[in-house]
Amino acid sequence: MSAVALGAAACSSSQSSNDGSPRDLVSFDISYGELPPGCPPGVANEKGVGGACTMGGNECRGGLRCSCDPYLNILPPDGTPCFCTLVQFATCDVAPANYCGQGATCCGYLQAGSACIPNACLQSQGCPAF
Repeated sequence: MSAVALGAAACSSSQSSNDGSPRDLVSFDISYGELPPGCPPGVANEKGVGGACTMGGNECRGGLRCSCDPYLNILPPDGTPCFCTLVQFATCDVAPANYCGQGATCCGYLQAGSACIPNACLQSQGCPAF
């Protein structure tokens, strides 16, 4: 989800880091919205998408990122559920078949990137919109 926030308009800067050194992070005044029941699922699929993680906990492996972690110094939207996800700087239509694995959906954002969202976290209209 972190890559999702790349195009939002209202932002502010804050200081934060995982290693003790100060860094500028961008924070957006947007929200993920109300979470559907069962989100986050806490159980990973065969690709690792949906596995439990915590901000800065480094629990996601194999190229996955925690949706709660800052990405490219951008904080995720408020209320973003924490789960392991695959993020790419490409739209879903160029992702390989079964890129997200079973029980997850590729959600594209800003024609510039995409992330795998567990189906349990999809909102009624589908992929989260910001």
